[in-house]
Amino acid sequence: MSSLIFLLFLVGTISAAFKGEREFEVKQASLLNLGRTYTITETGKLNAGENAGRFTIENDMLSPRRKLILLENGKPLYEFKHKMGHLYQKWHVYDSRTGETIGTFRHRPSLIHDSYKLTSTKLGMYRITGKFGNRTFKVKRDGQKVAEIHKDHLHIHDTYSVKIQANQDPAVILLITIGIDEIREH
Repeated sequence: MSSLIFLLFLVGTISAAFKGEREFEVKQASLLNLGRTYTITETGKLNAGENAGRFTIENDMLSPRRKLILLENGKPLYEFKHKMGHLYQKWHVYDSRTGETIGTFRHRPSLIHDSYKLTSTKLGMYRITGKFGNRTFKVKRDGQKVAEIHKDHLHIHDTYSVKIQANQDPAVILLITIGIDEIREH
């Protein structure tokens, strides 16, 4: 009986050590340039080696409206374009390879908390909520928590710590993080 309890304890300890979470830092790169650029660094231990995706944001300053491009290993994945003429901010998400619209990112301000929503037939439906003063946002996909975004206070540039479950697409969560920063700062 005691060997069974020990075995269960050992399995529980090992599985707790491998939570299956990826961690990123998203940082606004410069205050002096004409557009906003970001650096994205994977800081977690899971997949932080050579196989980790290297994400960057490219700012298209020649576009008449704000347009950001998320790249993975130098290849464009998603384009994020601001849709003008709405009471609340609205962004469209495009697949860079096909050029098709795959989603809409919206902001719904409230006195109690911030609320964002990414609706997509290809990516799923994401709801993002955060407390006004706390600067921590929970990301839920189809009702299940998949990530947490936390804005760090003690930095010159806007800096976010992002924790993403291993079974989720980090590109989508990083795009949501950039969207939150763009909406909150502009």
